[in-house]
Amino acid sequence: MKLESITIQNFKGIRRKAVIPLAPVTMLFGANSSGKSSILHAFLYLYELLVNKNADPEYSTVTGEHIYLGGFSELVNGKELSKNITLGVAFSLDPSMDFYNTFLTDSDSNVCEGHISNVSAPVMHYALEMDIGFSELENRAFVKQSRVSINHQLFCTLSAAAGKRSVSVEVFQPSGLYVIADSENDGVLPFLDVGPFELNLPYKALLNVDERVGFEDAPLEWDLVCYEKPLAGRIVTECAFADIVLAPLRHFSKRLQQLIHIGPLRVIPGRSFVAKKHLDKPRWFNGEAGWDAFAFGSSVLQQEVNDWYKNHFNCPYQFLKSPSGYGVALADANSAMPLLPSQVGAGVSQIFPFVVAAVKPDVGMISIEQPELHLHPAWQVELADLMLTQTNQYSADKLFLVETHSEHMVLRLLKRIRDSQDADKPMDNKLAQIIFCEVYEGETRIRPIGITPDGDFDTAWPNGFFEERGKELF
Repeated sequence: MKLESITIQNFKGIRRKAVIPLAPVTMLFGANSSGKSSILHAFLYLYELLVNKNADPEYSTVTGEHIYLGGFSELVNGKELSKNITLGVAFSLDPSMDFYNTFLTDSDSNVCEGHISNVSAPVMHYALEMDIGFSELENRAFVKQSRVSINHQLFCTLSAAAGKRSVSVEVFQPSGLYVIADSENDGVLPFLDVGPFELNLPYKALLNVDERVGFEDAPLEWDLVCYEKPLAGRIVTECAFADIVLAPLRHFSKRLQQLIHIGPLRVIPGRSFVAKKHLDKPRWFNGEAGWDAFAFGSSVLQQEVNDWYKNHFNCPYQFLKSPSGYGVALADANSAMPLLPSQVGAGVSQIFPFVVAAVKPDVGMISIEQPELHLHPAWQVELADLMLTQTNQYSADKLFLVETHSEHMVLRLLKRIRDSQDADKPMDNKLAQIIFCEVYEGETRIRPIGITPDGDFDTAWPNGFFEERGKELF
């Protein structure tokens, strides 16, 4: 799976609709309070919607009480409850991925035996957009409409209204995943070609990836779909709809559950710090989960972390599980005496949770604010290498969302792409994406800046690349 973009409108300071391109390494630049954090918070809100089915979250379950979302009334642009928040995501899928047939039970298979043949046109590209609004009648936020596009064409919409229990469903294309056959026809693509119809769904227009949508009440004559066994026609149509609309989204939701968020200020564990064996996702925000993961992690993970500190940061310290068993200690290369993280420079411990998360295989999406704090420029550029290595060499599915002010990291990205062009396998310039945020007339404007194969920006940096340096030098 390749996550391609996130769509945001009327979310916090982002009023205009913005389709923000994403890459395995996506770096957010801009002045303070320019909207960078709003993009990261949009991912937290997307998590609440798709994973927790919550359109009105007070706090993020990813960060706990570290980040107060405040519910819909605080998230909607201008705090105007009459507006709709639009949030969406687009991703491409490897056709060899096997996540179909997940909604067809054994008993369904028995009913449909002899009347169904399998996948003929897999989903290559999936896009979802949701409009979230507020119901004054019910005093809560809800998903008013979901729009699903398959292979760049609108496939279906689900629309809900305040105070109305049913949802209006409209399907615009036949499913190419299955073919229904009987003695009356050689093969029919399942297609709810009946115009909008009403269904009662538990989360209104919010798609529930955990179970398929039942079409018992759809105004379709199932004997026209499968004359010999109408029930088989309905089951196949339900499963085709689920596999094309819900299965890819379920796959993305599992990926989204690998999201962690690391805040700008990470703790420096002291003598009383106790590592937790069972990771608590909100502890990533202040970095504690990084120390937890190392203390109870595999020897392979511990070795990878130490290798990065030794070989890339040229750091004289190595990390080890504390002899007391309660946390992590450091050992000086020139001394056998263990040290506490609080006994060495702050930069060593400030970046530690990020390094652990980067090499940890079950962390798929890392959102981090200002990883460069307390770091010398020589270490900042190594962070860019860390991200490129993890996305390019080991895990193409890993995604880094980095809010930063570091010109050193972006310069290293450009250099690595530029220098690789003469190699046997040049580095893909699409591995990195720059997003520039600025405030214009009181609202956030977002400017994507790509990187060319030559390792340069594909568009001019607004107001010049880090013009502050030029002002000081010249």
